[in-house]
Amino acid sequence: MTQVKASLPALRESKGSIILCSSGAATGAYSTWGAYGASKAVLNHLAMTLAVEEPDVTTLSIRPGTVNSAMQDSIREVHHTQMDAKDTAKFRELKETGSLLEPEQPGHVMAKLALDAPKNLNGMFLSWNDEKLAAFQE
Repeated sequence: MTQVKASLPALRESKGSIILCSSGAATGAYSTWGAYGASKAVLNHLAMTLAVEEPDVTTLSIRPGTVNSAMQDSIREVHHTQMDAKDTAKFRELKETGSLLEPEQPGHVMAKLALDAPKNLNGMFLSWNDEKLAAFQE
């Protein structure tokens, strides 16, 4: 929040954008993920609030999907012992079947949004591949 607050004067002047990286965990619960899911839900609410309080700044909260990342490695290699077996199996299967997204997939969409997010999406929580973001997908 400190970075958002510090950047607001320049963003107001430039009519810029704030792109927040949320998660599906913001809207669905995983056992042992309470703090993570809650922190992502906060980002969604922040996007909605900034849309009302800072109408000259376009703020979006984006769900990047399940990305092939260090977090996924950690889930499979370290944290799986604290998670429900069904959740552990889900994340392992995503890796084994090559179903994890590459970081560039949602990353490119989010980068393009940072440069030119449409004002009509202000305050929304969207998945990176939502049809509303089709113009930003490769």
